[in-house]
Amino acid sequence: MTLVNRLVASQGGTIEDQREGLAMGQEFVVRRPRHAEGATDNPPASRADDGGVSPPRRKRRILVADDNADLATSMGLLLEMMGNDVRVTHDGAAAVSADAEFRPDVIFLDIGMANLNGFDACRCIRAKPWGKEPVIVALTGWGHDEDKRRSREAGFDHHLVKPIEPAVLERFLADIESPAA
Repeated sequence: MTLVNRLVASQGGTIEDQREGLAMGQEFVVRRPRHAEGATDNPPASRADDGGVSPPRRKRRILVADDNADLATSMGLLLEMMGNDVRVTHDGAAAVSADAEFRPDVIFLDIGMANLNGFDACRCIRAKPWGKEPVIVALTGWGHDEDKRRSREAGFDHHLVKPIEPAVLERFLADIESPAA
């Protein structure tokens, strides 16, 4: 949660753990300051080198699939704070189902997931009629050349190694949005 704490603090906000006890699940409350009267709905852009996060050029539908629930939730919160519509799943089969219903613009898939690994989930998504459209990114702890080769063969567009810093994620999303990408 350190990543989310830093991000929320950089936006002038706070995050509270509302846990009621062990085995009761977790709920986090994020509070961000309201804007002054007459301000736009979007917060002012922060510079990435200041540790802040700028709003995206356009709102995207983004699917995050990772069996590490804390990482998936943190990344989902980060992407939402960047102004995106985000869905989070925790296994490959759920990612394939969510893709069919949600039709994301960008999909971040962990490779080593249960129920259907990221390689197979990517292949399943690419086999669908709409599966050519999303940018699919392997977001994994596996960063060897062989892992990158296998992700290309499975149909991934990009291969990023975890953990990913907010500023790097922001630049990555801006790069895939630009026509030169």
